[in-house]
Amino acid sequence: MRLKEDFLLQVAHELRTPIATLSASLDLLLQDALTMPRDQLAAIVRTLGRSALRLENLVENLLDAGSIEAGTFQVRALPTFLSRAIRTALTFVQPVLDGKNQRLVVQVARQAETVVADPRRTAQVLTNLLTNASKYSPEAGVIEVRAVAEGGFVRVTVRDQGPGIPPDEQDRLFERFFRSREVREQAGGIRLGLTISRAIVRAQGGEIGIESAPGAGTSVHFTLPRARERAEEAR
Repeated sequence: MRLKEDFLLQVAHELRTPIATLSASLDLLLQDALTMPRDQLAAIVRTLGRSALRLENLVENLLDAGSIEAGTFQVRALPTFLSRAIRTALTFVQPVLDGKNQRLVVQVARQAETVVADPRRTAQVLTNLLTNASKYSPEAGVIEVRAVAEGGFVRVTVRDQGPGIPPDEQDRLFERFFRSREVREQAGGIRLGLTISRAIVRAQGGEIGIESAPGAGTSVHFTLPRARERAEEAR
Protein backbone atom coordinates (compact mmCIF):
# COMPACT_ATOMS: atom_id res chain seq x y z
CA MET A 1 0.00 0.00 0.00
CA ARG A 2 2.84 2.40 0.86
CA LEU A 3 4.48 1.79 -2.53
CA LYS A 4 1.21 2.54 -4.31
CA GLU A 5 0.74 5.73 -2.30
CA ASP A 6 4.28 6.86 -3.08
CA PHE A 7 3.70 6.13 -6.77
CA LEU A 8 0.51 8.21 -6.85
CA LEU A 9 2.29 11.09 -5.15
CA GLN A 10 5.11 10.91 -7.71
CA VAL A 11 2.62 10.86 -10.59
CA ALA A 12 0.84 13.90 -9.17
CA HIS A 13 4.17 15.70 -8.82
CA GLU A 14 5.19 14.84 -12.40
CA LEU A 15 1.85 16.05 -13.76
CA ARG A 16 1.78 19.23 -11.71
CA THR A 17 4.87 20.85 -13.24
CA PRO A 18 3.91 20.74 -16.95
CA ILE A 19 0.28 21.55 -16.13
CA ALA A 20 1.33 24.59 -14.10
CA THR A 21 3.61 25.71 -16.97
CA LEU A 22 0.80 25.29 -19.49
CA SER A 23 -1.59 27.26 -17.31
CA ALA A 24 0.84 30.13 -16.72
CA SER A 25 1.80 30.35 -20.40
CA LEU A 26 -1.83 30.36 -21.52
CA ASP A 27 -2.62 33.11 -19.03
CA LEU A 28 0.16 35.23 -20.53
CA LEU A 29 -1.16 34.63 -24.03
CA LEU A 30 -4.69 35.55 -23.05
CA GLN A 31 -3.54 38.79 -21.46
CA ASP A 32 -0.84 40.01 -23.82
CA ALA A 33 -0.82 38.01 -27.06
CA LEU A 34 -1.90 40.97 -29.24
CA THR A 35 0.75 43.36 -27.88
CA MET A 36 3.54 40.92 -27.10
CA PRO A 37 6.81 41.15 -29.11
CA ARG A 38 7.11 38.39 -31.68
CA ASP A 39 10.18 36.77 -30.09
CA GLN A 40 8.51 36.65 -26.69
CA LEU A 41 5.39 35.13 -28.25
CA ALA A 42 7.50 32.48 -29.97
CA ALA A 43 9.23 31.65 -26.67
CA ILE A 44 5.88 31.11 -24.94
CA VAL A 45 4.65 28.88 -27.76
CA ARG A 46 7.83 26.78 -27.45
CA THR A 47 7.22 26.50 -23.72
CA LEU A 48 3.68 25.32 -24.39
CA GLY A 49 5.00 22.74 -26.81
CA ARG A 50 7.57 21.40 -24.32
CA SER A 51 4.95 21.04 -21.61
CA ALA A 52 2.46 19.33 -23.92
CA LEU A 53 5.09 16.84 -25.13
CA ARG A 54 6.16 16.12 -21.56
CA LEU A 55 2.56 15.35 -20.62
CA GLU A 56 2.08 13.17 -23.68
CA ASN A 57 5.19 11.11 -22.92
CA LEU A 58 4.24 10.73 -19.25
CA VAL A 59 0.70 9.58 -20.04
CA GLU A 60 1.96 7.11 -22.65
CA ASN A 61 4.40 5.60 -20.14
CA LEU A 62 1.64 5.32 -17.52
CA LEU A 63 -0.67 3.55 -19.95
CA ASP A 64 2.09 1.19 -21.01
CA ALA A 65 2.94 0.41 -17.39
CA GLY A 66 -0.67 -0.65 -16.92
CA SER A 67 -0.67 -2.88 -19.99
CA ILE A 68 2.63 -4.51 -18.93
CA GLU A 69 1.14 -5.22 -15.50
CA ALA A 70 -2.01 -6.67 -17.10
CA GLY A 71 -0.06 -8.81 -19.57
CA THR A 72 -1.64 -7.11 -22.60
CA PHE A 73 1.42 -5.21 -23.82
CA GLN A 74 2.04 -5.69 -27.56
CA VAL A 75 4.34 -4.49 -30.32
CA ARG A 76 4.03 -4.67 -34.11
CA ALA A 77 7.44 -5.29 -35.65
CA LEU A 78 8.13 -4.55 -39.33
CA PRO A 79 11.09 -3.27 -41.40
CA THR A 80 11.81 0.18 -40.01
CA PHE A 81 14.36 2.92 -40.68
CA LEU A 82 16.22 3.59 -37.43
CA SER A 83 17.03 7.18 -38.42
CA ARG A 84 13.31 7.86 -38.80
CA ALA A 85 12.65 6.55 -35.27
CA ILE A 86 15.40 8.86 -33.97
CA ARG A 87 13.82 11.85 -35.72
CA THR A 88 10.44 10.98 -34.23
CA ALA A 89 11.98 10.79 -30.76
CA LEU A 90 13.57 14.21 -31.28
CA THR A 91 10.16 15.83 -31.75
CA PHE A 92 9.68 15.06 -28.05
CA VAL A 93 13.24 15.49 -26.82
CA GLN A 94 14.68 18.43 -28.79
CA PRO A 95 12.82 21.07 -26.73
CA VAL A 96 14.21 19.46 -23.58
CA LEU A 97 17.74 19.53 -24.99
CA ASP A 98 17.31 23.14 -26.08
CA GLY A 99 16.14 24.07 -22.58
CA LYS A 100 19.50 22.93 -21.16
CA ASN A 101 21.60 24.01 -24.16
CA GLN A 102 22.63 20.40 -24.73
CA ARG A 103 23.97 19.03 -28.00
CA LEU A 104 23.01 15.70 -29.53
CA VAL A 105 25.47 13.75 -31.68
CA VAL A 106 23.93 10.98 -33.82
CA GLN A 107 25.89 8.37 -35.79
CA VAL A 108 24.05 5.54 -37.53
CA ALA A 109 26.20 3.16 -39.55
CA ARG A 110 24.86 2.34 -43.00
CA GLN A 111 24.51 -1.36 -42.12
CA ALA A 112 22.50 -0.40 -39.02
CA GLU A 113 19.90 1.72 -40.79
CA THR A 114 17.11 -0.84 -41.22
CA VAL A 115 15.76 -2.92 -38.33
CA VAL A 116 12.75 -5.14 -37.66
CA ALA A 117 10.88 -3.17 -35.02
CA ASP A 118 7.71 -1.34 -34.12
CA PRO A 119 8.40 2.23 -35.35
CA ARG A 120 6.34 3.99 -32.69
CA ARG A 121 7.59 1.81 -29.85
CA THR A 122 11.22 2.15 -30.94
CA ALA A 123 10.84 5.93 -30.99
CA GLN A 124 9.35 5.64 -27.50
CA VAL A 125 12.43 3.75 -26.26
CA LEU A 126 14.69 6.42 -27.72
CA THR A 127 12.54 9.17 -26.21
CA ASN A 128 12.78 7.60 -22.77
CA LEU A 129 16.54 7.07 -22.98
CA LEU A 130 17.25 10.53 -24.37
CA THR A 131 15.00 12.17 -21.78
CA ASN A 132 16.92 10.42 -19.01
CA ALA A 133 20.25 11.35 -20.60
CA SER A 134 19.21 15.00 -20.76
CA LYS A 135 17.85 14.99 -17.22
CA TYR A 136 21.07 13.76 -15.67
CA SER A 137 23.57 15.48 -17.98
CA PRO A 138 24.89 18.97 -17.16
CA GLU A 139 23.94 22.19 -18.89
CA ALA A 140 25.61 22.47 -22.30
CA GLY A 141 26.57 18.79 -22.17
CA VAL A 142 26.84 16.40 -25.10
CA ILE A 143 24.61 13.34 -25.53
CA GLU A 144 25.54 10.67 -28.06
CA VAL A 145 23.41 8.20 -30.02
CA ARG A 146 25.33 5.58 -31.98
CA ALA A 147 24.08 2.56 -33.90
CA VAL A 148 26.24 -0.23 -35.32
CA ALA A 149 25.53 -3.63 -36.84
CA GLU A 150 26.55 -6.67 -34.79
CA GLY A 151 25.81 -9.93 -36.59
CA GLY A 152 22.07 -10.23 -37.07
CA PHE A 153 21.33 -7.31 -34.76
CA VAL A 154 21.75 -3.56 -34.54
CA ARG A 155 23.15 -2.19 -31.29
CA VAL A 156 21.96 1.30 -30.36
CA THR A 157 23.78 3.17 -27.58
CA VAL A 158 22.71 6.37 -25.81
CA ARG A 159 25.54 7.91 -23.77
CA ASP A 160 25.26 10.82 -21.35
CA GLN A 161 27.65 12.89 -19.23
CA GLY A 162 25.75 12.40 -15.99
CA PRO A 163 27.00 11.37 -12.52
CA GLY A 164 27.10 7.67 -13.38
CA ILE A 165 25.62 4.67 -11.58
CA PRO A 166 27.38 2.44 -9.01
CA PRO A 167 27.90 -1.16 -10.26
CA ASP A 168 25.83 -2.67 -7.45
CA GLU A 169 22.77 -0.65 -8.52
CA GLN A 170 22.85 -1.14 -12.28
CA ASP A 171 20.81 -4.36 -12.36
CA ARG A 172 18.03 -2.64 -10.40
CA LEU A 173 17.66 0.33 -12.73
CA PHE A 174 15.03 -1.50 -14.78
CA GLU A 175 12.82 -2.03 -11.73
CA ARG A 176 9.82 0.23 -11.47
CA PHE A 177 10.37 3.26 -9.24
CA PHE A 178 14.03 2.49 -8.45
CA ARG A 179 16.39 5.47 -8.60
CA SER A 180 20.13 5.32 -7.95
CA ARG A 181 21.48 7.03 -4.85
CA GLU A 182 23.87 8.94 -7.14
CA VAL A 183 20.99 10.77 -8.85
CA ARG A 184 17.99 10.59 -6.55
CA GLU A 185 18.74 14.03 -5.14
CA GLN A 186 19.39 15.50 -8.59
CA ALA A 187 16.07 14.81 -10.31
CA GLY A 188 12.69 13.39 -9.44
CA GLY A 189 10.41 11.30 -11.59
CA ILE A 190 8.32 8.17 -11.49
CA ARG A 191 11.08 6.09 -13.11
CA LEU A 192 8.99 4.10 -15.56
CA GLY A 193 11.02 4.84 -18.68
CA LEU A 194 13.63 2.10 -18.33
CA THR A 195 11.08 -0.51 -17.26
CA ILE A 196 8.93 0.20 -20.30
CA SER A 197 11.93 0.41 -22.61
CA ARG A 198 13.05 -3.06 -21.51
CA ALA A 199 9.56 -4.48 -22.18
CA ILE A 200 9.52 -2.93 -25.68
CA VAL A 201 13.01 -4.11 -26.59
CA ARG A 202 12.48 -7.66 -25.36
CA ALA A 203 9.11 -7.91 -27.11
CA GLN A 204 10.98 -7.15 -30.35
CA GLY A 205 13.60 -9.85 -29.81
CA GLY A 206 16.35 -7.62 -28.45
CA GLU A 207 18.10 -6.98 -25.15
CA ILE A 208 18.90 -3.84 -23.17
CA GLY A 209 21.73 -3.10 -20.75
CA ILE A 210 23.72 -0.41 -18.98
CA GLU A 211 27.40 0.45 -18.68
CA SER A 212 28.24 3.10 -16.11
CA ALA A 213 30.54 4.18 -13.30
CA PRO A 214 30.31 7.05 -10.80
CA GLY A 215 31.67 10.21 -12.35
CA ALA A 216 32.00 8.68 -15.83
CA GLY A 217 28.51 9.03 -17.28
CA THR A 218 26.12 6.29 -18.35
CA SER A 219 25.62 4.35 -21.58
CA VAL A 220 22.36 2.50 -22.16
CA HIS A 221 22.39 0.13 -25.12
CA PHE A 222 19.70 -1.97 -26.73
CA THR A 223 19.58 -4.34 -29.68
CA LEU A 224 17.07 -4.86 -32.47
CA PRO A 225 17.05 -7.48 -35.25
CA ARG A 226 18.50 -6.31 -38.55
CA ALA A 227 15.92 -6.26 -41.33
CA ARG A 228 18.31 -7.79 -43.90
CA GLU A 229 19.03 -10.79 -41.71
CA ARG A 230 15.34 -11.45 -41.22
CA ALA A 231 14.71 -11.20 -44.93
CA GLU A 232 17.46 -13.76 -45.64
CA GLU A 233 16.03 -16.16 -43.03
CA ALA A 234 12.64 -15.97 -44.71
CA ARG A 235 13.99 -17.17 -48.08
